[in-house]
Amino acid sequence: MKQAKREAQLVDALLVARYALVIHDGMMLVGDDEPPTRWRVSFRTELERIDAALQMAGIDTQQPLRPPMLDRSDGDGDHQHDGDGVPPDASE
Repeated sequence: MKQAKREAQLVDALLVARYALVIHDGMMLVGDDEPPTRWRVSFRTELERIDAALQMAGIDTQQPLRPPMLDRSDGDGDHQHDGDGVPPDASE
């Protein structure tokens, strides 16, 4: 049971990391020098490594990415109180 919980936490962490890298992949960075240097970042290699690890765990990486959910759990890791990703006061 504890092993399955640890594995689920690892998969969750990889999915969050994958989401963050996909969002930032290809972004243009601007340096603070004069004139500002510009370069585009690529996380292709990191994404390939994460995808390989997720695929070894049996996770389908071809499914659309979902944004990380706000964790409103009670600390026991079961996430029963997770929301829909929207802060509680966003609908007010």
